[in-house]
Amino acid sequence: MERVKNIIKKALSEKTATAIALGVVRKGEKPLLIALGKEEENGAEITKDTLFDIASLTKVVFTAPLVLKFAEKGMLSLKDSLNFYISGFPEEIALLSLLSHTSGIISWLPLYSEKCEGAPEKLQEVPEITLETAVERIKKCGIVRKPFQKVEYSCMNYILLAYILKKVSGEPLEKLAKEFFGEIGMENTMFNPPPEKPAVATENLKGTVHDENARALRGVSGNAGIFSSLSDLSKFSEMILNGGVSGEKKFLSRFSIKLMREVQTGNLRPRRTAGWIYGKDFGGAPDFASEDSIGHSGFTGTSMFFDFKENIAIIILTNRVYYGRENKKHLRLRRILSNAVYGEIL
Repeated sequence: MERVKNIIKKALSEKTATAIALGVVRKGEKPLLIALGKEEENGAEITKDTLFDIASLTKVVFTAPLVLKFAEKGMLSLKDSLNFYISGFPEEIALLSLLSHTSGIISWLPLYSEKCEGAPEKLQEVPEITLETAVERIKKCGIVRKPFQKVEYSCMNYILLAYILKKVSGEPLEKLAKEFFGEIGMENTMFNPPPEKPAVATENLKGTVHDENARALRGVSGNAGIFSSLSDLSKFSEMILNGGVSGEKKFLSRFSIKLMREVQTGNLRPRRTAGWIYGKDFGGAPDFASEDSIGHSGFTGTSMFFDFKENIAIIILTNRVYYGRENKKHLRLRRILSNAVYGEIL
C-alpha cells in the first residue's frame, strides 16, 4: 500500500487537510487502516482511534440505521406520514421521502435564526435552540414542493427524522446513539466527545461540531454531530458488508440492508437509497466501482463508500475545513485514493 500512503502524504503536504485517515474493509478479512497527519498544524500525530467530526455521515451511520431498526421493531413504518408524528406538515410527506431526500423540503435553513434564509460563508457563533424549535421553523419555512418531484439533499429531512426517533422511543438522541454504537463495539463514536478524547481540529473548532444547526442544537442532531474514528467506522462497515451482522449478533436485518442498497427515488437523479447515494451518482465513487454500490460524504471532508459486488468498503476521513470551507482539494483526493485502493487490492 505504499502508493496509497504516498498519495496521502502528498495531499497532506499540499494542505488538503492536516489529518487523513483511510480504511479499507473487505468482507471476512482484517481491515486495513492508515492514519497519517496531525490533529492540527503543530499538533499531535493522529491514530486510528483519533476522533473526526464526521458531519453528514451522521445521517447514514446513526439516523438512517436507527429509523430502519425502529421499523424492524414495529415502532414505525417508512410509509407513515410525517404529519402522523408532527402535525402541520402535508399528509403526502412519508418517512421514506425524508430518508431519500424526495420530501419537497428545502435543502437548508438557518434554524438558529428567525429568518428563513442566509447560509454562513464562514464559522459563526449560533444561539442554542431546542429540537422542537427547529421543527417549527422547518414547518414554517421549509416546504417548497410536493414530495417525489425532485431529489434535493436536505439536512432538514434528517433533523425531522431525529425528532421522530426521540418521540417514538421516548429517549434522548445521546442515549440512543450510545446504545446503538455500544452494541456494535464502537466505543469512540458519540455526540459531544469529552475534551480528553483526541480529536482533529476543524474550522477553529476541536471536539465541537462544525455544522451550525447541529451546534445550535447543543451538538446533538440527526443531520450532523457524531464524532467517530477510523477504527470504529471500520466496525460499522464490516457490519454493513456482512448484511447487518457483526460477529454472531444481528444489528440490522437483511431487509434494512436491502433498502440501503436499492434505489428509492424512481427515475429521479441523483439516485438515492434509504439514506445513501446510489452507484456512480456518488461523486466520490472510484472509476472502477460497480453499480451495486452506495456512498455518502460529510462537509468536514469525510466519506464512506461500499461496493457490494466487490465486498469492499472505503472510509476516507479528513479535516479539510481546517483550511477553510472553500478548500475543495479533498474532492479529487477521494477519487484518486479510491482508484488506488482498487488498483492495489482488488
